[in-house]
Amino acid sequence: MNVYLRDVTIEDVEIIFEWRNDLTARCNSFSNSIIDIESHIEWFNRKLAEPDCYMYILMDGEECVGQIRVDKVGDVGEISYIIAPDKRKMGYGKKILKLIEESADENIKVLTGFVKIDNQPSRRCFTYNNYSEFIAIDNIVCYIKAL
Repeated sequence: MNVYLRDVTIEDVEIIFEWRNDLTARCNSFSNSIIDIESHIEWFNRKLAEPDCYMYILMDGEECVGQIRVDKVGDVGEISYIIAPDKRKMGYGKKILKLIEESADENIKVLTGFVKIDNQPSRRCFTYNNYSEFIAIDNIVCYIKAL
């Protein structure tokens, strides 16, 4: 398995759009609404332009299998990630979190992730990678790890 992160490019806009609108992804997102292409492109371009936003594609060889984003605020990086629908339950979630730790900006001292309490696959990925778990609010769990 030759798994690595590469920088997101404008050419990734469509595949990320497809992944974001996958039914399971929508259920696990904090906003369940289907995203229209215009809104996605606007969001995507805004994120690409933000200096404190780091977006990567998880590659397995030549195949795109996931996407991860870290939004940096001060010395904290907030993680958001998605695995391609046909690549779930194959260990990529655990791997993408490990790789982002290894490639995080040197000014990021803490990584966090917010997960719906019933999103067990994502919760297992954070736990596997030794993140501390805290119930944040309502049905949201916060995962924290010092780097």
